[in-house]
This record gives sequence, C-alpha cells and structure tokens, in this order.
Amino acid sequence: MKKLNNITKASFFKKIFIKICRTFGYEIIDQSSFFVPTQNKSLNENLSIQGKKSINLPLGEIKISRKVNSLTVIFRSCTNVNMLTQNKTRLFDENKSEYTFRSLNSIIISLNHAKKCSPKIHFDIVIIDHNSKKEDLEQIKKQLNKTNIKSSIISLNVNEFIDNIKKINAKNENVTKNQMSNMSNIHKSLLTAKSQCDDLVYFVEDDYLHMKEALNEMILSYERISSQINSELIL
Repeated sequence: MKKLNNITKASFFKKIFIKICRTFGYEIIDQSSFFVPTQNKSLNENLSIQGKKSINLPLGEIKISRKVNSLTVIFRSCTNVNMLTQNKTRLFDENKSEYTFRSLNSIIISLNHAKKCSPKIHFDIVIIDHNSKKEDLEQIKKQLNKTNIKSSIISLNVNEFIDNIKKINAKNENVTKNQMSNMSNIHKSLLTAKSQCDDLVYFVEDDYLHMKEALNEMILSYERISSQINSELIL
C-alpha cells in the first residue's frame, strides 16, 4: 500500500512539473521511452510549433521571428508537350498529362496536410497553363474541386511576352516554340507572384511528385532558417 501511494505521489508531481514546463515554453524528454510529455509526442514526430518555435534534435530549439502567414503554390502546366527538348524521352512511358495529374494530386494532398498542421496559414494554388487539351483542363479542375484550398487557373498567352524573348540563344541556335512557351510561363509566374501573393511562393512544374509532408516541412524549414539568419530566402 505504501509503495502504491509513493507511485501515486510521483505521478502527481510529474504531472504538475509537466504543466509548469509547458506553461513556460520548456520541453522535457523522457529518455527511457523517447517521449516528450510536454507535447504528448514521441521523439520521431514533428516537435516544432509553426510560427512559435522550431525544434530539431540534436540541434535544439529556435524561437521563430519570421512567421509564415500564407503560401501560394504556382503550378506551371502543359499537358501537350512531353519534354522541352522533344528528342528526349521520360523515364516512364506515359502521356505527359498523366505526369501532370499525378504531380498536381500529390501537391493537393500535401497542401491539405499542411493546412491541417498549420490551420492559421492561408493556402492557395494557382495553375498557369499553356495549351493543354480541353479534357485535360477539365480533369485539372475536377482535382482542384475536391479540395477546399483556394485555387484558380490562368491560361497563358505567349504573345504577351514574345517581343521580350530573343530568338537566338547563347549557343547561336534558334529558340524553339517550346522554349519560348517555357520562358513565357516563367515570366507570367513571376508577375503573378508579384501581384497576387502575400507571403511565401512555391514555384513548381507539372512533373514533380511530393510526399504528403513536403509542403509542411518546407514551411517549418523556411521559418527556422529565416529566423536564424534574420533574412528572407530563395530556395
């Protein structure tokens, strides 16, 4: 009975100690179980708190001075061009549209996860598309409609930028139509970011797959590094 009372007292004082540490912003680690009772998480889970502090073992804790308020994903798509240089082939023998759909789907999943982890951040995705087939655009819209992330689609007009593009490149070769389209899309992306985005911008093309945790990790990493160097970043 005496032993049981001692265990109860120890448990009571442990709970009080954890509450005190949590109140003052300290973290404690139970080294016997690799558990962080102040956050009710294991050491292999994400211990950072978005906008407040970044915890990276064994590097320690960084107070966040550069809080991320919003993230805009600018997704450049073109389903009818397989490669910028058409004499090359992709790793998997699929239509370019399949790459686009899978890439967009992975980004949407990652955005939804980031929104769940960081509900105070405003997320949106802008599609800048050039010359994709009508049915492909409809599929893109269907994918966007399945999420509550704010989204929009911009149809690229290459003629807006054609006069600013040199027709001969540094190798003294003719610039192809695909290259002109790519440069125009990049230019449009930059203008869109300047006019529509409030904070962080993630530029991405339509052939990159993302892990579910990717965008949330990007945000946390940006906050940590930017707070450490006291400056903005271009990654």
